[in-house]
Amino acid sequence: MLDTVPMSALLRAFGEEAGSVAARLVDRDSAVVADLLAALYARGRAAYPRVVVSEQAFARHLARCASGGAAGTASLAEVAAEDVYLACACAQHVRGAAAAFDRNYGRVIRRAVSRVLATPDERQEAEQRAWQHLLVDETDGPPRISQYLGQGPLEKWVSVAAMRVAISFGRTESAERRLREKAIAEASGVDPEALFMKGQLREAFEGAVTEALANLKPRERLVLKLFLVSGMTLEAIGKSLGITRQAVSKTIGRARECIVERVEASVQQRLKMTKEDLSSILRYVASQLDVSISRVLGKA
Repeated sequence: MLDTVPMSALLRAFGEEAGSVAARLVDRDSAVVADLLAALYARGRAAYPRVVVSEQAFARHLARCASGGAAGTASLAEVAAEDVYLACACAQHVRGAAAAFDRNYGRVIRRAVSRVLATPDERQEAEQRAWQHLLVDETDGPPRISQYLGQGPLEKWVSVAAMRVAISFGRTESAERRLREKAIAEASGVDPEALFMKGQLREAFEGAVTEALANLKPRERLVLKLFLVSGMTLEAIGKSLGITRQAVSKTIGRARECIVERVEASVQQRLKMTKEDLSSILRYVASQLDVSISRVLGKA
């Protein structure tokens, strides 16, 4: 059974900012507002009984929700009270709040980040940054979670915030990667981007892919074509060929490794590069591999 909520504490904290929307609501109909605040607080406590947010902190957060939405008790009644309660608890660093947030929204962050970033390392780093962005105090104020105002589901708000972090992280990583590649190019005297734009690398690369595909077994070429050109899932390919999903995955991985080895050797020979110079273009080779395989198999 929840403790009785002290109405005066909720009401006073809610309307303590003079001239705010919350203060005007209290002046207009304090009894209705008091009952509404008590009901919203009770909903939050019921949803997270082990996470104890003070009445004052919750009421102040609700006051910001009222200021952020349409003025009136009707709009305040529509606030996602349970979500606001947890957001307030996280912003106040209440014991157990971060664990509750992880249980409910950890998967949301992971799913949002995975939509933006491709590699596991990038995703892991972006997830950590998203957590820090949402739950750790900023230099000039409380954590970003304090800006959630209950105007929609917290799940959607967290997803958008995590995607923004991932996009920003991806841009930063891309910029740093370009700087590293430029430094490598300057040191080795080989500019892979310039080679690619001129068509020299593209021509050598596509010819090498064609040769490499010709050396694969027919089954390997078929699996790659179904996966990269037809867009079939691993499960669908396995069913159509009478093999397991794992066998399909291994076939694709093995074929790709063979292609990479042959392509690197062929590009090196075609462009008359040393192994040291070749290392500066391997990132371009890897990034263009599936596109080139799809194009060659599609023509075939």
